[in-house]
Amino acid sequence: MTFKFSLSKHYTALVYSWLAAYGDVEEEFSEQFGEHIAPQTGKMSSAEFENVSANFLKWFTSQPGTTFNPALKIVDLRDRNAGRGIIATADIPPETELFTIPRSAIISVETSELAQRLPELFEELPDAETSDTTQGNGNRNNDNDHDEATVDLPASWLNLILILLYETFHHSTSRWAPYLSAIPSTPSQFDTLMFWTQNELAELQASVMPSKIGKDSANKMFRERIIPVVKKHADIFYPFNASQLSDEELLQRCHAIGSLIMSYAFDLQPDEDEDAADENEDGWVEDQSKPSTMGMVPMADMLNADAEFNAHLSHGDDALTMTSLREIKTGEEVLNYYGPLPNGELLRRYGYTSIKHARYDVVEISWNLVKQVLENGEREDSKRNQVQQLIAKVEQDEDMDVQEGFLLERETEGPNDQGLYDQMAQFVKFPDELVEAVTSIVSELLEQESQARPSRNTGDEKKQLKRRVLVTLREITRKRLDQYATSREHDEEILRRDQASRRLKHALVVRIGEKQLLKEAGDWAERTLAKYREDVTGSNDPPPRKKQKR
Repeated sequence: MTFKFSLSKHYTALVYSWLAAYGDVEEEFSEQFGEHIAPQTGKMSSAEFENVSANFLKWFTSQPGTTFNPALKIVDLRDRNAGRGIIATADIPPETELFTIPRSAIISVETSELAQRLPELFEELPDAETSDTTQGNGNRNNDNDHDEATVDLPASWLNLILILLYETFHHSTSRWAPYLSAIPSTPSQFDTLMFWTQNELAELQASVMPSKIGKDSANKMFRERIIPVVKKHADIFYPFNASQLSDEELLQRCHAIGSLIMSYAFDLQPDEDEDAADENEDGWVEDQSKPSTMGMVPMADMLNADAEFNAHLSHGDDALTMTSLREIKTGEEVLNYYGPLPNGELLRRYGYTSIKHARYDVVEISWNLVKQVLENGEREDSKRNQVQQLIAKVEQDEDMDVQEGFLLERETEGPNDQGLYDQMAQFVKFPDELVEAVTSIVSELLEQESQARPSRNTGDEKKQLKRRVLVTLREITRKRLDQYATSREHDEEILRRDQASRRLKHALVVRIGEKQLLKEAGDWAERTLAKYREDVTGSNDPPPRKKQKR
């Protein structure tokens, strides 16, 4: 079996995370939108929470074509910061249908009252297929007045923002009212990085995750593409005699809707034949050949997710069906799969971290750091000048794309057909592009040294080249580790004490995972170096460094 990754929640989050980073606006948000948004899960008592869940389940099972396995129960998992979840109340065999969602019950363009009342509105939005430039799965249109961040969104994304604005404004009369009451709507209910304060983001230390979020571009997109539409059709978007929101209030509402889509929306493309899909070696399928048709899928989005999971959502022409992949024991949580994401990305997109996702952790190595290590490896000014010239040569080489940096990651297979992993993830090599760039520079340095001192006995030149490259790679991992303010051992001790706040714990998991990967990379370089190390006399190996301060 392959797991269709498609764009689904993974893609939805990817699009929004390119654009959004917001501050702590919970108090302001509540004051502005109290009259428009029903009470939500963030501050509910257990009884209120259970009542909302019961009303949602009653509504869901009343929709024509839905099914819900009687061995399932919606539960309160707020004690472990997981919101709602679904557990098994009896043993469930493999390949059992857990629940079915007809497409008619999904919030999308096809079912939206707004699309029926203003069909021309959705035709006006630029379609992703007609754009002239693309980045990832987002697309640009031909309007030169829009910058990159403004137009890197497909029409389906903008459509769903408008639809959810309309439905939340009309919450009391919406056909999805019990569902809307069961999903988050206020900033305090999201732990995605866009809602972290600057002090909280600083706890990620040298992780690159804070640099991947941008508030200004999100604001620009909402101001140019969403707010004018709402204002133009205010008589449709707002209930009769309802007060209208200011531009700033609408902007904050768009942020909350965007976060909701990021965490909950699915791509709605029907499953393709597996033979026609683009299956990678990890056993999951990523189909990006079609523009996304996004929607909010009641019940499917109640499931939490992990790197190891026990349920799979299949997309049919008329309905979506969640099926068990293996036996789910009584009391076990039903888990979905969001894809092979490192904890940093999991936190940025969905607002949580998972130990099981640590196998996918990555660390970015900047080209500036590589240059620094190469230059500092030479003590003589003349040698350093030579290195700088060789670096400039590499930067000018069109075949060497070094400016974007390099990604350290482990080699890991994807989940098997039961949603489990058969093998451990291991660091087995540095990125080819990094090795190639370092080798190119070190090779020319050795050649120049050989020409300057032809009588010098250099031994096996290939072995010496390997050794020098490995020394450089090892030093790169050390310098990258030095960019973090604390040691991995220090972070693990804080986490072990279990006294940190929720967001600090997330930050600790991210930075511990990155430091662990850097340690594994450095250890790999050291082990491999032993195969090529010659007499240490005259070696360019840097002296052992002092233990990192805590």
